[in-house]
Amino acid sequence: MKRKSLILTVSLFLLLTFSFAINAAAQKVNFKFGHIYAPDHPYSIGARELAKRVSEKTDGQFIINVFPAGQLGSEKDLLDSVYSGAIDMAYVGPGELGKRYSPVSVFDAPFIFEGYEHGQKVVNGELGKEILADMQEETGIKALVSVYYGARKLTMNSPVETPADLNGKKVRAPDMPLPLATVRGMGAKPTPMAFSEVYLALQQGVVDGQENPIPTIYSQKFYEVQDYIIMTNHTVCFTPMIIAESTFNDLPAEYQRILQETAEEVMNIVNETTLKYEEEKLTEMKEAGIKVIEPDLEAFKESSKEIVKEFEEQWGQGIYEKLQNAK
Repeated sequence: MKRKSLILTVSLFLLLTFSFAINAAAQKVNFKFGHIYAPDHPYSIGARELAKRVSEKTDGQFIINVFPAGQLGSEKDLLDSVYSGAIDMAYVGPGELGKRYSPVSVFDAPFIFEGYEHGQKVVNGELGKEILADMQEETGIKALVSVYYGARKLTMNSPVETPADLNGKKVRAPDMPLPLATVRGMGAKPTPMAFSEVYLALQQGVVDGQENPIPTIYSQKFYEVQDYIIMTNHTVCFTPMIIAESTFNDLPAEYQRILQETAEEVMNIVNETTLKYEEEKLTEMKEAGIKVIEPDLEAFKESSKEIVKEFEEQWGQGIYEKLQNAK
């Protein structure tokens, strides 16, 4: 009888020890995910959906707290914070990432992609993943996916048909070499400025225009303080969803799988939402009174050729043409 009691006690002890070990392995994780976009922007929708799905798949053990609208700083701040481990995830565009690994900025080159389908196939395909893998090896920053941001267009307070119409006009662009050069190549005077300052600068006439995709023009209400949207579509943009390689590797293997899998699911949701927004929000802004101009695209493409030559050494010889011609 005593022997049975002893066996039962030992068995219970081992069971409790095993249960404790299992619970310890299923560690609770809390992430911070920062970005600069308004709460109703497709990127905000995607970040919240990522947090929801990851939590559901891990029974609430893996929590992602989302901080939108620049609460954790500018894109530069966010990249620095991911790099240092102060935050865990962020949306950071190729322009900012290019400051740490210049070849990745080629994704923001003017007129490199014909449109969404071409860009999606290249950036999230073999060629794009190869460049992002090289970035990870060089910088320790991992791109889980690259999410469609939209095709960048000019908004202006005067009509623009050709690059000549931009002569002397001040156009805000992100404070990054390639976007500033692209605006210069289109004929305008590039004016760097923090994203959070753009609305007021447009309203007060500090700058004559800015360039962003339709979802951003709409969600930031730039159409309220501009008269024209110029359909240049000069850059078809995809923004990496980033995490430090060390942060990713510190996750349990199962959480790594869930995060990567869910990021890919959310990428498709955001892409579809952005495409829908591009169509719907342009219509809404036209109904609100903004005028839409279809400019001379060939003239804008021609004006951008010198910019490509200027940056090709940073990207790697021939990489622009290779990506542009990829099908």
